[in-house]
Amino acid sequence: MRPAPPGCWPPSPAMSFPTAGPPDGGPSLPPAPAVSFLPNIVAPNGITPAMKTSTAQLRRRPLSSVVPAAVLAASLLSAGCSITPEPLTAEENLARVRKDLGVVLTPQEPLTKAVSMDEAMARAIKYNLDERVKLMEMAVASDQLDLSRYDMLPRVVAAAGYVGRNNDAGSESLNLATGRRTGESTTATDKHRRTGDLAFTWNILDFGVSYLRARQNANLVLIANERRRRVVQGIMQDVRTAYWRAVAAERLLRRLEPLEKRVEGARRDARTLEALRLQAPLQALNYTRTLVETLRQLQSLRRELVASKAQLGALMGLPPGEPFEIELPQASVMQTPPKLEIAVEALETYALLNRPELLEESYNQRISADETWRSLLKLLPGIDVNAALRYDSNSFLLNQRWADYGARISWNLINLVSAPATKSYAEAQEELVDFRRQALSMAVLSQVHVAVLQFRELKQEFALTAEQADLDTRIRSQYMNVGEAGQGGELGVIQSEVAALLSDLRRDLVLADLHNAYARVMVSAGVDPLPETIPADDLPSLTRAVATGLSSWQERANSVLRVKDLAREAAKAGGTGAAPEAAPEAAKAEPAKPAVPMAAVPAPVPVADAPKAVVAAPAKAAARTPLAAPAATPVASASFSPVIQADLGAYASHRLAAQEWDMIAKRLGPATEGAGALYITTRRSGDGKLITQLRAGGFADRAGADRFCQRVKDKQRECTVRTLSAEESQSDSRTVGKQASL
Repeated sequence: MRPAPPGCWPPSPAMSFPTAGPPDGGPSLPPAPAVSFLPNIVAPNGITPAMKTSTAQLRRRPLSSVVPAAVLAASLLSAGCSITPEPLTAEENLARVRKDLGVVLTPQEPLTKAVSMDEAMARAIKYNLDERVKLMEMAVASDQLDLSRYDMLPRVVAAAGYVGRNNDAGSESLNLATGRRTGESTTATDKHRRTGDLAFTWNILDFGVSYLRARQNANLVLIANERRRRVVQGIMQDVRTAYWRAVAAERLLRRLEPLEKRVEGARRDARTLEALRLQAPLQALNYTRTLVETLRQLQSLRRELVASKAQLGALMGLPPGEPFEIELPQASVMQTPPKLEIAVEALETYALLNRPELLEESYNQRISADETWRSLLKLLPGIDVNAALRYDSNSFLLNQRWADYGARISWNLINLVSAPATKSYAEAQEELVDFRRQALSMAVLSQVHVAVLQFRELKQEFALTAEQADLDTRIRSQYMNVGEAGQGGELGVIQSEVAALLSDLRRDLVLADLHNAYARVMVSAGVDPLPETIPADDLPSLTRAVATGLSSWQERANSVLRVKDLAREAAKAGGTGAAPEAAPEAAKAEPAKPAVPMAAVPAPVPVADAPKAVVAAPAKAAARTPLAAPAATPVASASFSPVIQADLGAYASHRLAAQEWDMIAKRLGPATEGAGALYITTRRSGDGKLITQLRAGGFADRAGADRFCQRVKDKQRECTVRTLSAEESQSDSRTVGKQASL
């Protein structure tokens, strides 16, 4: 800054002339020094007024480039706020209907002959829309698995950008030694610059989490397949039922129309007789009423049977109203019920091995286990490894292209506090899946028994209805012979024909219900209608595959082990085979301590093996001393009489039962009436799963046990006082295992 000569113009604002940048967009030159005609007045800090004026003008550059951006942002916001609900127009709705009909009514392989049951099932597998939905769900799950595989890869991000501003990114400096500003505005950044980089980032913790997520998605694909199997099995059951009902309709509708005409003719004759008064009025009215009632029954039969064929066509995926013929079985087939030559025990095992619902729960157990690992993995520190190639067009940089790399570790220390709760929650989720699968296993076994029982009952009913139909047919023949001889009236012949028709219909409908019960047995056992391998997916190949699968499933089911054999093997594997022999020796070494049956359990659990009783420390010491495992408890005599005990429930593991007793002991404190915990470990007969029953003992009398239960009970906890009889004590004394003193 050059001072103005003395005696010149009066003081006026400083005038500065900035230098424009080069026309090629390169770095702009430093601004020219401001020309000032003010006296050279120096402030105490060394900065002249002209310096301050020049710096202020640099900061007050026009913001003309901000105005267009603000206008654009305002227009976008106004457009977003102007959105209103827009219903489908008539053209859009019509286009949707056309598109859906084009998919739904896709031409199938033509029906060149009458449809058999095997072909009907094959067409349902290939063309049923519910089956297509499940196939699409499987495809979506498979695509999700493919996408999850890419989540395990590191991130490689390429970026390019442009940065600009309306003024220079200038700044002043402060001398820390003197505390004075330098008074010079400098910059190290161009007003307009271009950037670009190629960055590699990999989080090792995210890799582990993504790997577990990919495993979960793989199990979701298998779950989608099991759901598709369940839908196919249900469709096969519906097709079998609809086919046999359609067969009954085809057989009887042919006989129904001529009979209706005869009844209508007899009805007209009865009205004529009534009008001519050739019979007594009451006799004529009763005759007409009988004919009307017969006609009503025939029309009711028609209404019941007319929709059977349409239902079968819908299950096969045929367009509504498309005509087709049904292959009628031979008369011998109509008289022969389906055969179920398989033991119930084999069906039980086959169902436990093949039911889609149980397999789905098994895959859910895998997902829960992986979710447990994911929860624990997230508690670990994360390690980031990164590297990048970068570019910046800033002309002030010494190196406009460079590479950087590094690593970083981070750990959320709060995870250390939440780790026990996270682990406990994950384990509880796994146990919930186990219990749900076990409950479903019991339901499956019940369904198998109920299905077999219904099949046997319907088989007996079919034998009776077939015999009744044969009798009605013979009675009709007798009435027709009498009528032809002129010894009987038309009403008796018509009524005998209607009775024979109703008996035949009842027999055929019971046969359809019997086939439905047979299909229900297959569904309850998880039988697939198709073999494991199919040479092709065309309709003839599917038809032959269905016939093969339906004829060979009983042989496959008979080849599996029985449930009792599996339970026996599980008992041997669990080391419980020597329990009955060891119990008498324990009884000789020490007086027997009876154990009460489980009381506070929502559902009774059958006990197959000898329970092992484990008594923990007293309630007062429970909060201070951890409870020992059942296998590590010493053998000693209990200090309380086990005749009076309080049942507190059953738990999946000794750990959960111990946690429950700890909470009870902490909540009650000294008010535990001197009670101690008794753990009874038993094995269920259904699946061999170990459960732990929690009981309390050590009460002086029943009143003390009642007071204890009154304090323990709440909305989520039950307590039941039990007093064992002498027979129960003698029976339980043979099943008591290890005990610990209270």
